[in-house]
Amino acid sequence: MIYLASTSPRRIELIKKITTDFKIISPTFDESKISKSVNHLSLLESENKAKSVQNLVNFDDCIIACDTIVKYKDKVFLKPKNLDDAFKTLEFLSNKTHEVVSGYTIIYKGKVISKEVTTEVTFNKLSNDLINKYIHENNVLDKAGSYAIQFDDKYHLISKIKGSLDNVIGFPTQEIRKDLICLKII
Repeated sequence: MIYLASTSPRRIELIKKITTDFKIISPTFDESKISKSVNHLSLLESENKAKSVQNLVNFDDCIIACDTIVKYKDKVFLKPKNLDDAFKTLEFLSNKTHEVVSGYTIIYKGKVISKEVTTEVTFNKLSNDLINKYIHENNVLDKAGSYAIQFDDKYHLISKIKGSLDNVIGFPTQEIRKDLICLKII
């Protein structure tokens, strides 16, 4: 059985591109225990999420965990604390190219695969009015970087992406699928 160690609605939808035969398990890892300034933060968080549920499933089961952050140079943007924080994040990212980095971990029969996937996202120049409209019309508080690419048709925050669209949503399906095939899980 494949267990998705996540309760994220976006990840639950995206794993369906790979398989419909999976179960959801909520990770018990406390993300606040990791310094937000460490290198490979999303990878470290995905590893800890996967390990936090390892004793809840059978050895022959597969666990997939993922974590996503937004980075601009050495600055990391996680989920905003409030709407003011979300506004400041989007204002900062306006007219810049940033990276969306997802770390994912697969644990299966004692094997651990941990990888990072990076996608470059370039924002248009965002007006204060557009940012305010966006953060008040969408649930931005549960999204790294304070935005979701799925809503971009309406708001046009993004001018260009280079890399995996699914990664920007929070679950790099193509890369995860390749690893699951290599492990002969799917």
